[in-house]
Amino acid sequence: MPGQLTTRLMLEAAYFSGGTSLTNHKLRGLGSILMLHRVARAEPGAFAPNAHLSVDPVFLEEVLAYLSGSIFKFASMDEAVSMVRSAAEGEKPVRPFVAVTLDDGYRDNLENAVPLFRKYRVPYTIYVAPGLVDGRATLWWEDLERLIAARQTLYFDWNGTRREFPLATPREKQEAFAALLHYLTHEVSEHEQRRIVGGMCALHGIDCDAHRAGSIMNWAELRELAKDPLCTLGAHTIGHYALARLPEKEAIGELEQSRDLIALETGRRPDHFAYPYGYPAAAGEREFALAARCGFASAVTTRHGVVYPEHAGHSTALPRISLNGNFQKLRYLRTMLSGVTTRLANKGRKLNLD
Repeated sequence: MPGQLTTRLMLEAAYFSGGTSLTNHKLRGLGSILMLHRVARAEPGAFAPNAHLSVDPVFLEEVLAYLSGSIFKFASMDEAVSMVRSAAEGEKPVRPFVAVTLDDGYRDNLENAVPLFRKYRVPYTIYVAPGLVDGRATLWWEDLERLIAARQTLYFDWNGTRREFPLATPREKQEAFAALLHYLTHEVSEHEQRRIVGGMCALHGIDCDAHRAGSIMNWAELRELAKDPLCTLGAHTIGHYALARLPEKEAIGELEQSRDLIALETGRRPDHFAYPYGYPAAAGEREFALAARCGFASAVTTRHGVVYPEHAGHSTALPRISLNGNFQKLRYLRTMLSGVTTRLANKGRKLNLD
């Protein structure tokens, strides 16, 4: 994926070229699925490697207000899937849709986003990982950020890999985060990944469970939220694992057990799923097939793109448009909704299933 500067220049060039008209339905497709994680004001500080996962509530309201007066129609995931199937059968939609989705079940969704969804009458889907709710999993990528932010030096020693990371400057902290993130997502298993981060945090007085409990909605909050007619609860595995890095039997268990536990705790059985991380190395052809085999009506990735009628045959491999904390401008969203960036990202293709 391009860096921030390259992405920003691409978005600016596409917007000001005048080629991002939302009336071009062949390019724009049937609509888009928006992806969010945290909805909260940014905390001041130079080191924020996870800033892309958080948008300001002011920007979210700007987005919802704009879309409310645009050609788009807000849709639930049930409605979005139905529109894709109908379009594949030849039924032309009157208006393109926008479905709003949020991953992980952060408490700030309840506090900052849900009031806005109710104000603008926007259906929304929150994908829940039960392990983040009950403490079997942690927000390890945020714990790693907190650990590096608090240290001036970090010694890393795991299974023969030993490094000393100087952390005196924001650049050194960013480089250390990038190096450790790559190691944790490529060189060790999903389970070792959690043990490593948890061990380092415990050694340096970082309370991972307290951070998780303060950041993620509990079952009582989710049960209350499930009563909202605008809300759909989706599944997101038990432990927030990259399914492609798990054996098939374990991956199926993560799919099925997350759905069953959410149904047991909230009374709402999820029909929709979101792959944790969602990029190709975390969710690919095998995972798309497993989600379909487990009976999910849809499953969303983090692959960039708008939705076309051709996605009717690939409803467990749906792309999304990220509301990225590093690109909080309406013109960037308009550019992405136009479908121009989908074709650029997919090298001219409508679908990215590789």
